[in-house]
Amino acid sequence: MRTLLAVFLVLPGSFAAAVELPTTEAGVVEYLAAKGVRIGKDADGRAVRLMSSGKPALTVDEYQLIGLLTRLEQVGLNAAPLKEGEWGFLRKLPRLKTLSIWHGHAFATLEPFSGLKVESLTIGGCMGLRDLNKGDADKLRNAVLTLEDLPNVKRARLYHSPLLPDDRHLAHLVEQAPRLESLNIDLAAPRDSETNVTPEGLAVLAKLPLVELGIENAKSLGPDHFAAIAKIKTLDALLVDARRQPVSDAGLARFRELRPDVEIVVAGPEAKGPPRASRKRPPR
Repeated sequence: MRTLLAVFLVLPGSFAAAVELPTTEAGVVEYLAAKGVRIGKDADGRAVRLMSSGKPALTVDEYQLIGLLTRLEQVGLNAAPLKEGEWGFLRKLPRLKTLSIWHGHAFATLEPFSGLKVESLTIGGCMGLRDLNKGDADKLRNAVLTLEDLPNVKRARLYHSPLLPDDRHLAHLVEQAPRLESLNIDLAAPRDSETNVTPEGLAVLAKLPLVELGIENAKSLGPDHFAAIAKIKTLDALLVDARRQPVSDAGLARFRELRPDVEIVVAGPEAKGPPRASRKRPPR
């Protein structure tokens, strides 16, 4: 018989109702699976992958159960209603390598994801960074500066929110995630402000061992910007998402002139999805 933890919920117009939550790994797997969470297991039957679509919605207490699945290597959470102080369960997962967070509306900073030892990190469409910071333009614009200490991250996808419209945002990523090999960034600026990324700001990316660079909303980039990107000696693929904003033809021509060895993939307004590299890369 699995051990259960009783959590009391007060329902409108009723007495407190007891909801029993599991306290063992096997019990958590069974409980969350019944809630519609997709869980993959290894050969020993232990949970190693977890994906929650956010439907049906889990409670904050139910999300904390994930911390009991200590063999998890991959976690993806969509629309989790968790505030900054409610992500501690991630730090109970010593084997976590891949973390994807989509459409978070309840947190205003990226501090909950700082210091994690993951190798792959995706944060996208997290509009809490926008909506909860509407009264503070600096916090809204500089949300990415709250993401720190990512020594193992080799792959990062940051788009829609958080945004990276300034040089210091790029410099911050280089400093905090020095092992990045694949990076996707969104250069759009928050409403009523401008993108201020300069060629000098982009040049700092050459300090990284980047093999793949993806850029969204690159309208503000001209030939000098692309010339700076061309200085990334390790680069093998440049992916430009121009579905929302056009990209400079002159800028791309300049890049092609300087780096004919690099694959360039541009997704225009008619594209069905973001650009993807087609070239098979040699092992690094």
